[in-house]
Amino acid sequence: MKNELTDNNLQLIRELYNIGFYRINTKEEAARFCKKNMIHRVQLIFSADAIMTMKDNMDANTIYVLTDVFNISMLVFLLDDELYILGPFTPLLHTKQDALRVLEQNNIKDLNVNIYLRYRNLFPTISEDMAVHIATSFLKTNDPEYSGRRIKKPSFFEEESQLLFFEEDRENFVNLLQLRYDNEKSFFNCVTKGDSEAALNYLSKMQQDVSYIKRIGSTLENERIGCAITRTTLRIAALKAGLPVYVIDKISSKNTKLTIEETDIEKILDYKKEMVKDFCEAIMQLNTNKHSAVINNAIYYLENYYQDDITLDLLTDKMSISKSYLLTLFRKELNTTPGKYLRKVRVTKACQLLESSQKSIQQISESVGIADSNYFVKLFKKEMDMTPSQYRKKHNSTVG
Repeated sequence: MKNELTDNNLQLIRELYNIGFYRINTKEEAARFCKKNMIHRVQLIFSADAIMTMKDNMDANTIYVLTDVFNISMLVFLLDDELYILGPFTPLLHTKQDALRVLEQNNIKDLNVNIYLRYRNLFPTISEDMAVHIATSFLKTNDPEYSGRRIKKPSFFEEESQLLFFEEDRENFVNLLQLRYDNEKSFFNCVTKGDSEAALNYLSKMQQDVSYIKRIGSTLENERIGCAITRTTLRIAALKAGLPVYVIDKISSKNTKLTIEETDIEKILDYKKEMVKDFCEAIMQLNTNKHSAVINNAIYYLENYYQDDITLDLLTDKMSISKSYLLTLFRKELNTTPGKYLRKVRVTKACQLLESSQKSIQQISESVGIADSNYFVKLFKKEMDMTPSQYRKKHNSTVG
């Protein structure tokens, strides 16, 4: 009866957490477990002999956390003299860069990076604390005399060279932190100048500088937090450069939406780079136009929010200036009005869509912020001396 209850609990945990949970009593069972879960001989935790040796010598009041050189982990413990293994699982996610580093550090040349990453994806990604919580819950349910267990992480499965590597790294901790601060300062200065190439270079260095913190991987939450920190740095740099708050909010909000539910670390890193480029391009545009700050801000707003229902009242409210002052500056610096400038922007965007897409005239009209397609056609013809259909026929190679 007790074994049946234990088996039911094992199956329940497998289904709830999509994680392996094994009861091992013989070397044959241990060998099957190892064959199923290992991919390379360097994974010493997947040795039937090692597992059975542990079973014979481990403390019954301890949960052991075993981790291999690929950062694949499992929990091992005894219950009624039977060995239980929870896992494997991956506390950390790996990018291609992480995978290459791991294979290089362990001098593994007979394992393809993509195969390695697919192998790690076979296992659930859960934290070590969560795995311990699962094991503890199982023990409480199946052991009436349970009163708590120690958590121990044996070091005999780790390569000596890897341990020395970490030791050397700790000695350089202060120097690495100083390097991080220097690179952050340079990154900040490059952003304020709108220099995206240099800013991305320093961003890459900053991420390398903290590689000792996530030696062989990172969690999704860590990457999201890292993205949020970069977002804050970029916002401060953009404010210093004179970029208007609504522009800053638009760029940072876009990044927040992209990363908040993303489950692919590589994409989160790409979104971070894209955000740096967006901020730098906006700042560069601000710096290169030989106009007043008010006009530069107005131009940026009109060119990036042209799809919206923009009125003069809305624009002056965003600029925090009077209508008469904005109109005066537009006439003085651009020899036009905000309304005429907006119409020109919308027609320019419409031209791009007519050249590159098969959207209907109505769809294009709506996508550039003009609900009335008849008005859009009149406006377009006034600006371009031809109708949208004529423009498309002349400039879109896919139209016969």
